[in-house]
Amino acid sequence: MKAPHMEPPRYMHHFDTYGLVKRLKEGGWDEDQAITVMKAMRVILGDQQDLAKEALVSKSQLENEAYLFKAACAELKTEVTTRRKSEQEKMRTERAQLQHEVDIISQRLGQESTNMKEELKGLFDDRKMAVRNEQRDMESKIQQLGYQITVNLQSDAKSDIEGVRWIMTRRVILTLAFVVLMIVGSLKAAANAEEQAKRAAAKPAMMSGGTQTDMGEGGRVFEGGGEVVIKEGDHAGYVSLG
Repeated sequence: MKAPHMEPPRYMHHFDTYGLVKRLKEGGWDEDQAITVMKAMRVILGDQQDLAKEALVSKSQLENEAYLFKAACAELKTEVTTRRKSEQEKMRTERAQLQHEVDIISQRLGQESTNMKEELKGLFDDRKMAVRNEQRDMESKIQQLGYQITVNLQSDAKSDIEGVRWIMTRRVILTLAFVVLMIVGSLKAAANAEEQAKRAAAKPAMMSGGTQTDMGEGGRVFEGGGEVVIKEGDHAGYVSLG
């Protein structure tokens, strides 16, 4: 049998039960009511203590839970770090791919811009050449038109000059012909007048019966038998009077 001081008490008193009963008595409660209230408070406190003991964990459990929590945190950290690295690597790969695509697009855009510039330059050069050719064609047409106008004017002037020359030549020819005709007519008129004068002078000699008349140097007139012989130099001419 254990000693009385070694046995655990029947009830675990967490407060002064006697002092509580005494204060309740002093407050107007009788002894039975004060003891009943004290016991009720002790039972309630015991129930709450048992509930707290059930809710509490031991140190080993706490250490185990702490270890599991730390392991879970480490695993979560490792997973988060791994996932972060994976996401960073993925983002780095995507960024490199996007950068490569951007470089390709930039290079293609630069090539297209260069090709467009060359095409525009070629179009401008072609347009300049076309404008120059049009200007040259226009200048050539203007020169041809000027040359044609000059040729036409020269031909018209030559035609007018030839016409005027032909008119002047015709007038000169007509004038010369008229002058020649006038001269010939004058000579014929003079010859006729001289012949008539000679005939008029020869009529008295014929009437006198065949006389010879001198006509100056080398010229003689023989009359006889109704004929007059006119001799001038070595040539003789007969004029019939019948």
